Amino acid sequence: MAWYLTLTLYRNTRVKNVFIILIIFFWIGSCDPCDDCDAISFEPTVSFVFINQDSIAELEALSTINSLDIETINSTIAALDPSEVEKIDSLNEVKSKLDSINAVYSSTQSTMNSGLLKVDQVAFLGANSSLTFEDSATAWTIPLSYNGAFTQYEVTIAGVTETIELTYDNYQEVDQERNVLIRAENIRVVNTSYDSLINCEENCVDGETTLTFYF
Repeated sequence: MAWYLTLTLYRNTRVKNVFIILIIFFWIGSCDPCDDCDAISFEPTVSFVFINQDSIAELEALSTINSLDIETINSTIAALDPSEVEKIDSLNEVKSKLDSINAVYSSTQSTMNSGLLKVDQVAFLGANSSLTFEDSATAWTIPLSYNGAFTQYEVTIAGVTETIELTYDNYQEVDQERNVLIRAENIRVVNTSYDSLINCEENCVDGETTLTFYF
């Protein structure tokens, strides 16, 4: 009789435990996974591109001069007697060197037009912080303040510092994982010490906006 009571109690206890476990699983599965989620404070970002238009213009001028010199050499060679082999060879050698120099100028211009350069530092005015960089790049991903702590930047390139002031509106967005993100829209440059810029005109949201500055 004792063994029968023990077996009955064991079975009842086991059923009770299984029932409790099922209730717990049901409760977990029915919970909204984002009830206690906080906003993820990843800062929205914007891309800066910097074009050294002064150096590009200088290279274009030098390339034009070289091209004119090459045309002059071609005219001179055409006017020489074919028997003047030494003069013709000498002029062709000069022309070849000018062609090589122009190829370097052209390659350098393409690199500069792509924006490839090294930014020394970007300082966030009002936030007492900054970013420093070791390598060159064609575009620079810069954070925007998710709480409006800063909208002004000081950018230092080759020891020269310029200023940029932005305006933008922050808003919240829920991603596919139901995280609440802080984002920015209507991003625009309202003031800068750079010579000129290509500002954003439409769809100016963080992660998709590129601002190009010329100096």
